[in-house]
Amino acid sequence: MSYEGTTCPCGGKKAPNTMLCDGCMTEFKDHPAMASFTDKKNDVEIRRHAALTLLTLARGRKGKRAA
Repeated sequence: MSYEGTTCPCGGKKAPNTMLCDGCMTEFKDHPAMASFTDKKNDVEIRRHAALTLLTLARGRKGKRAA
């Protein structure tokens, strides 16, 4: 997975220079980690932890639906 690439951690297609695809952004829009990640007032470490949480959730997003 690369920030510059076009593959989302869930396996979907994303725009270059973005972290997640539109499907993941929609699914996690109400998640507390998304609020922390998008709030520019937060410290960089808080935002980084939120990004790691979102990436972990995205990796399991499509597998969860198949189960």
